[in-house]
Amino acid sequence: MWGILGDLFIGIFDFVADVFLFRALRRKHGRPGRRVAEDTLEVARFDFVTTVFIALVCVGLMLLLTFGLGLPAGWSVGIGITVGGIWGVWRYVQLVRER
Repeated sequence: MWGILGDLFIGIFDFVADVFLFRALRRKHGRPGRRVAEDTLEVARFDFVTTVFIALVCVGLMLLLTFGLGLPAGWSVGIGITVGGIWGVWRYVQLVRER
């Protein structure tokens, strides 16, 4: 019971910290300020939609590399994680720099 409540509290704290970090990065890059609700929606969309989509595409890539092309599983996982990491960072940078 306490573990679930602790995880919930940490998740909420992490999300709030992400929103304030996002706002600070936008301010640092000289982007115009927006309402907190708009930034919260953008961070939530990135956290729950964009990252899930990237993860699903990368899992599909790993499966294609392993079963379709016969690459070893270690190589497939490494390539999938690398592609997902680069794609995720690229999308986050785009999110911070959008007008």
